[in-house]
Amino acid sequence: MFNYLRPRRLEKMLFDDFFSPSFVTTNTNTSMKTDVIEKENEYVLEIELAGYCKDDVKLSLDDGYLKVEAHKVVERDDSTDKVVHRERFYGSQSRSFYVGNVDQDLIQAKFNDGVLSINVPKEQLKLEEKTKYISIG
Repeated sequence: MFNYLRPRRLEKMLFDDFFSPSFVTTNTNTSMKTDVIEKENEYVLEIELAGYCKDDVKLSLDDGYLKVEAHKVVERDDSTDKVVHRERFYGSQSRSFYVGNVDQDLIQAKFNDGVLSINVPKEQLKLEEKTKYISIG
């Protein structure tokens, strides 16, 4: 004898499986996915920041470390909207890259289609102990 599932039971099973912890791999590591490309006179960092805009991102150079910070807030009315499942990241995240003592004025950054591209020259300068901020074009 066959055991048929009622449509409501089947629907419940599908969604239970879909939203179960074993099926969904929640990204608890909020670090920014980055490609580093070496060119003749510079390094290019391409950082994935999907869902962010240029104004959400801040770059700084401090003691040879290039720090990338991104902050995003959720724009949803929690009093009327019920989130059933959330995988996208909201909040703050940051990542630092050791680039050495480079001239801040030679670092160039641009943000396009959710990817932050940073060009860092290979040329090293003397160490300065002041935090410098880099504009994103």
